[in-house]
Amino acid sequence: MSIRLQYSSGLMATLLLLAACKKDKSDFGFDNRPVIDNQKKSNVRIVNLSAYNQVVADGDSLTNFVVRGPSDPMTGRYPGTKYFPADGRLGKIWEIPMDLFGTGDKTELTISDKSYSGFNSSVGFTAENSYSNPTDYILLPFEYFTGQPKIVPVTRGVTGPSKPDHIKIRIINLTGNINNPVFTEFGTQETLNGAVTLAYADGTPVSDKTSHISTTAMVSEYVEVPYGTYQFRVLTENGKQFPSPFSGLNYRIIDPVTSTYSDDYGSSSNLVFNPVAVYQPGGVYTVIVTPQRFNYHINEMTEESFLYQNSMQVITDISPAANATYFRMQAVNALRDEEISFVANSQAVGGALKFGEVGTYANLINGAFKVEAKNAAGQVIATAEQELRANMNYTAWLYPAADGAAKLLIVANDLSGVQYAGGSEDGTYDRLKHSFFLFKRFLNFSPDNQYITYTLDNGQPISTNGSVNLQPGIPVIVQPYLGTTIHTPSYQIMAYRSAPAVVPGTWANDIPVLHSEDFIARKSLYNNAGKALPVHENGIFTVALIGSAGSIAPKAKMMIVKHNK
Repeated sequence: MSIRLQYSSGLMATLLLLAACKKDKSDFGFDNRPVIDNQKKSNVRIVNLSAYNQVVADGDSLTNFVVRGPSDPMTGRYPGTKYFPADGRLGKIWEIPMDLFGTGDKTELTISDKSYSGFNSSVGFTAENSYSNPTDYILLPFEYFTGQPKIVPVTRGVTGPSKPDHIKIRIINLTGNINNPVFTEFGTQETLNGAVTLAYADGTPVSDKTSHISTTAMVSEYVEVPYGTYQFRVLTENGKQFPSPFSGLNYRIIDPVTSTYSDDYGSSSNLVFNPVAVYQPGGVYTVIVTPQRFNYHINEMTEESFLYQNSMQVITDISPAANATYFRMQAVNALRDEEISFVANSQAVGGALKFGEVGTYANLINGAFKVEAKNAAGQVIATAEQELRANMNYTAWLYPAADGAAKLLIVANDLSGVQYAGGSEDGTYDRLKHSFFLFKRFLNFSPDNQYITYTLDNGQPISTNGSVNLQPGIPVIVQPYLGTTIHTPSYQIMAYRSAPAVVPGTWANDIPVLHSEDFIARKSLYNNAGKALPVHENGIFTVALIGSAGSIAPKAKMMIVKHNK
């Protein structure tokens, strides 16, 4: 072997030896990110309707047990844990992971409230996972009322509705007698208890199966209703309405005497806060009626204290999938005083309608549609062809053209409760999501009123866009909905004959004025319970001018269509 070859072999061996002996000097650190591994869920949920925030399972702390004072710069910020990665605290609903259940599919839970005030309470129980009986353990604020235990286990439904375009809903009555009801200079806190009935916004019962549910019966059956936008209410046997707990900063003040929303000491809107929400197809829901915390004003300086009152809230049992299939449509006869029927691709859209009547909603599958209006003889008098999209809400308006011919216009309604608030500094859009609101849209279907401007009393403007110079059959597309303050004095809506350069124009005194109380669906909801009427009700409305000043159609008038139920 040559000297050069020996030298090369030795050099390679040395390099290999050095590489083998080199140590990996890792930079050790700590990863404090919360563990967000997917965890298999059990059939057990904790529904926390009290102030509990800490959990111990079989002796192991699952939450952080951190308490911060009001002067702590970290107030409101808490470290996450494995089972509660967001903030390490128990929230309203917790689906217990499977790995917490041991022998016999059981786990011993101690759930407590740890707060700076020092008023700490706890409750201990055994939770059992069952594949045949999914269970909710409802934790109640037992310190503030009597008549119910600390914990109420309730079997939960896990099957969707039999009709794919429907939802399922039930009601649970966990009401009781409030300890230490509030006394004010205006009266005593209202008593709300006894048997309960689930109702729509106008007070109409949803079903016999969800009506007159006592605390003894406690849980009603699930019933199926078409998906849609609802404002569910719960009524006592004498027709009083249960309020809903407030969310966020708005509508959080209650009038103790009437349980209605208030924004000032000693005043009331006469409206009970219940949120307007979209319930998508396939969803399953439970309405729970039990005491919850509310704030109220204690003096003219609007200082606040709190009380507990029996209230209603909706809990989701099965979250619906995104609605990529169904849309909703209703029809309106603004043509003439003759029964008109409407079909969409040969499917009926409500029943026959006379002039000024609004049909019930139909749930249809999205796609290309031919919508037809037929007279009493079955003849097609107007047609509209349009692509109708899923997760939308439409109204088919039948109205007369200037020559008297029937025309059909399909208008999309926005029932989301989202309002555009203007662009922010970074260029993104600012949108506000409301759950308790009054939105109005204005339309003109009067053929001989070429420009109509809607106003408040004595020609006061409603807006500069959505209610000004509306032409027949031409809806405003950009920001068409105008918000109205919930707590406001009574008002009128008037129609003015205007022109592009003349606003509001001349008052159309031949068109009857609308009054704010016309936006109340059923006044008996309040009268039968001995309650004062509100100025108006909240919801999503369309105000349309229909008819004519001449002989083309019946006499012109304004009509109101309420789109949520």
